[in-house]
Amino acid sequence: MLARILALVAPLLLANLSYADPIAEFYAGKTISIAVGMSPPDQHDNDARLLSRHMGKYIPGSPAIVVQNMPGAGGLKVVQYTATVAPRDGTTFAISQRGTMMMPLLKYPEGNFDPRKFTWIGTRSGETSIVVLWHKVPVNTIDDVRKRETIVASTGGGADSNTLPFIYNETLGTRFKAVTGYSSGGDMNLAMERGEVDGRVGWSVGAMRGTKEDWYRGNLVKVILQHGLRRNPELGSVPLAQDLAKNENDRKLLELFAARQEIGFPVFGPPGIPADRADALRVAYDKTMKDASYIAEVNKMNVELAPISGAEMQVLVEKIYDTPAPIVDRAREILMRSGAIPK
Repeated sequence: MLARILALVAPLLLANLSYADPIAEFYAGKTISIAVGMSPPDQHDNDARLLSRHMGKYIPGSPAIVVQNMPGAGGLKVVQYTATVAPRDGTTFAISQRGTMMMPLLKYPEGNFDPRKFTWIGTRSGETSIVVLWHKVPVNTIDDVRKRETIVASTGGGADSNTLPFIYNETLGTRFKAVTGYSSGGDMNLAMERGEVDGRVGWSVGAMRGTKEDWYRGNLVKVILQHGLRRNPELGSVPLAQDLAKNENDRKLLELFAARQEIGFPVFGPPGIPADRADALRVAYDKTMKDASYIAEVNKMNVELAPISGAEMQVLVEKIYDTPAPIVDRAREILMRSGAIPK
């Protein structure tokens, strides 16, 4: 008789235990927002919308996911929002430009956040940064940029587009002039096409392929420099920034900015998300990176998929913030002198 009762009751007990999963209970019927620091068309926006279509099914409770664009100051607006205003309950996370993550290290006045305290979820891939010029511009090599002022578009703030031109001017002897005020990669591309600027500094190989593959394959743009921790085989003989450094101090400075390229298209939540929900988001992200439907869309976008986990991202950010003070101080001095960091 007891065995028969247990046989009848066991399924009910298991069902109740399943329903009592606190993560599933919390997320059931809820909507998660992905705050994006750029306007479409932009690869950050593409990545966010791709996540919104696939990640929810791997989060217990299967919440809906929506994208909220919050452009401003080269991605800084959304980073500050995530650090200070965003709900810390696991219903909001963000994607923004990697350059913003170094703003506190370089002591920007607006760097009132600590990236080491964010809830790091992952990144689709590290990236190689590139200098790209429109095909009609009479500049073909970095040596040409040493001889001719070359105007490049920038979103401002701590973005690669507003820091790397001045770092290159200092270490490589180039004559880049950054024009700020563009709200997205799409706006900067349009500026190139219209002839408002000569090109872009700090574009990513993956973002270029993902948004302007026809430009790349059709030779409408020229890639004259790459910048990352290692050479990108796809770029062939395009020189690596560190290899052009005049001395060891310049090389170390370029390596600091190369390290942040590994952050790629960072996905991160605010500080203080409850540990179990943070773990659920990280697990869901990792599973999404292996999802066949997600991978098919990534392949269709023609961007790289070499995921870095949230735990690995945390280590990477900590490593960047452990950079010796003399290197950081020199970078700050250059960016202050150029006006990229307000005095």
